[in-house]
Amino acid sequence: MKGTIEDLKSIGVEDESVDVVISNCVINLSGDKKKVIEEIWRILKVGGELYFSDIFSDRRIPEHLRKDSVLWGECLSGALYIEDFRRLMEAVGFKAYYTVKKSRVTIDNKMVIMQVGKIEFYSITIRAFKI
Repeated sequence: MKGTIEDLKSIGVEDESVDVVISNCVINLSGDKKKVIEEIWRILKVGGELYFSDIFSDRRIPEHLRKDSVLWGECLSGALYIEDFRRLMEAVGFKAYYTVKKSRVTIDNKMVIMQVGKIEFYSITIRAFKI
């Protein structure tokens, strides 16, 4: 099937038809993360699991950095602020989730370090359940 992660219904993924959704560094590339999480909630069966790793930040990414093509390619400009992620998960319905693994992302490129300033990035693996 070919489609977008924001609209799985258009490719025929039915409500509550999926046991597990696995994602590795994809959600940060979406321009509408809320819609992605809503779609995952919609397609998961009760008791289903979202298991994913992605890039998160310790603060909101400023607009000018979110539009930077180099940072986008480095998967940094789309990083979701950890607290916004928590609020989003709860608003959609994912009240049962936890962090499996968290590690700080090191940046070696001096130009990128200058651009992002004090923003810290983390690779976080999350398990979330539709209960």
